[in-house]
Amino acid sequence: MPVLHWDASALTKRYYAEIGSDVVDALFAALPLSQMVTTFWGYAETYASLLRKRNRGEISSQFFAAAVALLQAEILDSPDCVLLSVDDTAVLEGIPLVLRHNLNTTDAALLATCLRYTRSQLSGGPTHVLVAADQRLLRAANAECLATLNPEAVAAADVPALLAAW
Repeated sequence: MPVLHWDASALTKRYYAEIGSDVVDALFAALPLSQMVTTFWGYAETYASLLRKRNRGEISSQFFAAAVALLQAEILDSPDCVLLSVDDTAVLEGIPLVLRHNLNTTDAALLATCLRYTRSQLSGGPTHVLVAADQRLLRAANAECLATLNPEAVAAADVPALLAAW
């Protein structure tokens, strides 16, 4: 089974129903949290995305409180979910990614962190897959030889087959 690296563009779908949420839920149902990786930035960006939805009136204050409580429980407080720090080295390693793929600096630093973690794992281990809905980030990750999954581009019924293929 693969290790899933979550970008906030996909992780938000776990806590707010939108296109691709059914796929994200299927991924969470199929894999344990120990097969999930994100960054503290990804956690914070997901929180901020939910807050923007509340501020725009798309969700109630009660829904927001429940969503961020679940986000915190599943990601931040879980002893199983892997949370990576985006450090100064990742920011600097992201600069060539900005140049090669026209990424913003935040996405480049996140991708650099993901690539560093993936490359530090034992060869022959599980496939590492970036889960994102951000097209530019997905293209850059593919170009850097990282497997990707856009939850907006597949059906939830196809999740078991996708996971088995990795």
